[in-house]
Amino acid sequence: MAQRKESSTYLRVSELGNLELLHARYNRQKFSPHFHEGHVIGTIEKGQLGFDYRGETLTACQGQINLADPGEVHNGFAVSKAGWQYRMFYLAPGQLETIANDGRDKASPMPFFKQGVLRDRRLAAEILSLHRDFTTPGISFLEKESRFYHLIHRVVARHAPGPGNRFRPGREKERILKIKTYIQDHYIESVTLEDLSRISAMSKYYLLRTFSAHTGFTPHAYLSYVRAVRAREMMDQRLPLADIALSAGFFDQSHLNRIFKKIYGITPGQYVGAVL
Repeated sequence: MAQRKESSTYLRVSELGNLELLHARYNRQKFSPHFHEGHVIGTIEKGQLGFDYRGETLTACQGQINLADPGEVHNGFAVSKAGWQYRMFYLAPGQLETIANDGRDKASPMPFFKQGVLRDRRLAAEILSLHRDFTTPGISFLEKESRFYHLIHRVVARHAPGPGNRFRPGREKERILKIKTYIQDHYIESVTLEDLSRISAMSKYYLLRTFSAHTGFTPHAYLSYVRAVRAREMMDQRLPLADIALSAGFFDQSHLNRIFKKIYGITPGQYVGAVL
């Protein structure tokens, strides 16, 4: 059987501190010893990746997480002729530490991962899904950013736990109201966690937890809800659905259809067509 052709796709997200994403398929690739300034976290989609790390030769298999702490020298090679396919996040220097400490009342040292391969299929699936969705049209940046923050916190909590107390959610009704009002006023824009953190004077991770606790929504889910409500109002005015989708902040009409169906249980076409 012929080997599948090697390929690689690279993306840099400037809005997330120049977070780098790599999706690659290799079978002949051999990485020379090197290290990264920031943390590297990814998951194996297919095949097996071998690498020398902290005095051991490790193998990361399909459904497992491979990672490296900053400054740790490692290489990379195929374990078999089938090679490997993976999706990787390359964080900026200090980025993981900053995210991990967001929401703490006392900063902790940089998280340290004892292992270079993590056997955690649930987290691996989250990494895979989020990595794919970064290049999926119609998913808001707010959702991607929120999921990225949650993912980093879960990876650290499960595999690099350390000291540091979390803020206890208090009475934040006024701040939550500010966030909701901001989203209602700016639903057509690309709302970010930075925007919501700034207007509410809450750290990003604390904001995510507190907003969900008070409203039952994540910020990006609330943004989608507001957009759907606005779209429905425009449908009552009998405007073209394609125009409504863009005016309500959706990527396109297909995006509107998907979100509207999730919220109302019917498509926009069914809603418009039901008017007698």
